[in-house]
Order: sequence, then C-alpha cells, then structure tokens
Amino acid sequence: MAWTDWIWAIICPIIAYFIGSIPFSYIINKWRTGVDLRASGNKNVGGLNVMIQSGFIWGILAGGLDFYKGLMCILAALIIPFNNDPLFEAGNYGFISWHMLIYIFVAMAVILGHNYPIFLNFQGGRGIAAIVGFLMVTNPILLMIFIFSMMIFGLITKSVRPAQFIALFVGIPIAFFLPLFPPWFYLTQLDGGLFLGFFTIGISLVIFPKYLKSFIDLFKGKEYRIGKTGGVILANDIEKKE
Repeated sequence: MAWTDWIWAIICPIIAYFIGSIPFSYIINKWRTGVDLRASGNKNVGGLNVMIQSGFIWGILAGGLDFYKGLMCILAALIIPFNNDPLFEAGNYGFISWHMLIYIFVAMAVILGHNYPIFLNFQGGRGIAAIVGFLMVTNPILLMIFIFSMMIFGLITKSVRPAQFIALFVGIPIAFFLPLFPPWFYLTQLDGGLFLGFFTIGISLVIFPKYLKSFIDLFKGKEYRIGKTGGVILANDIEKKE
C-alpha cells in the first residue's frame, strides 16, 4: 500500500466537494429574479425550485448543470489511473480496490458539496441530478431501475421527494447482485461485485438527512405532492386548503 494511495483518497474527495458546492441553481435564480432560493418556493437549492421561481427552461438548465457537475467528477474518478491493488479480496465477488474506494468517496463528496455547499453557508439542495449523472456512468441498468422505481413510488405516494429516496434505497439490494457493468468499467477493472452495492449505500447515506423531513411531512400530510392535473402542489398551498 503506497502513501500516494492515501493522498489521492484525501485530495480527490476534497476537490469533488468544492466542485459539488458550486450552486448553479442559486446563481441562475438570483440572476433571473433576484430571489434567494433558500427563502422561497420549496426552499431547496435545486432545479425544481428554479423551475417554480424562474420558469421551466431555467429550471432545466439549473438541473442540467447539477447533472454535469456530478457527471464530470465521476468521469474523472473513472479515467484517472488510480491504484487497483486490493484493500481486501475474497474471490472475484469480494474484490475492493483503492480505485473503487476513491470512486465511491468522490461521488459522496460531490453530493455533500451540493447538499451542504460551503459557498451558501451549507444550505444546498438534495443531489438527485448529480446522482443521475453518477448512475449513468456507473451502471445504466441501475439508473433505469431507479427511474422506474421512482415513477412507481411517485404514483403510489403522490409525493416527489420521498419517492426519490425510496427508489434509491430499493436499488441497494439489487446493486449487490447486479453482475452487469458497462464496457468502460471492465476496462478500468471496477467491475467488482461488492463495489456497486457499496457505491449505492454511500450515496444513499449522504442524501438521507435531506430527505428525513420529507418523510416526516409526508406522514403529517404536509409534503408537497403531484397534483391531480400534473405539476407540484407546495406544502404551503396544502396548508391553505386545510
């Protein structure tokens, strides 16, 4: 085990955190309306709130930039030739390398930066757009499972945010037993069986605190939800109707 492994394991997540902290949604909405996302709409620094405040196109742009923020960081973690020596090894399934570990840490750090950005006093978004970027690179099949599950749970609960986390949580046991990887993972030797499961657990852990209040509001009937004719009904609007 080389000392450079430890250096990479520390430096890469730190850089990823600062990139994740770039608040594209806040910047776009502040430029368009002068309104601080943290104090308006659903009070989340994300593309959906930009859509509510500034319009559909600007919300898509903000979400797209958050998506590419995650995508670029995870691509860098993929293609940089980190050490593939095993941390521990129990056959092909149990193989975990330094490269895999750094890949997981980078993904977690980007989400932490987005959700707790140093540039906005640690008040950020929820990181779903970045996670979509991660899954697109890491395992498109798991991404499809995530999107399909999110749609199913969204229809069942009529709520947006809880459905997002439940869909990711459902993907954890599937990830541990999903033997298929995209070609670029075989080329970089990141096709370990345990790796995808640990990766999914890691990103689930870092976004969970942002979803805890959503589950509490869901049980209280105050979580914003999908309207009968489409769109989103905000929690404040639900309270006005009660």
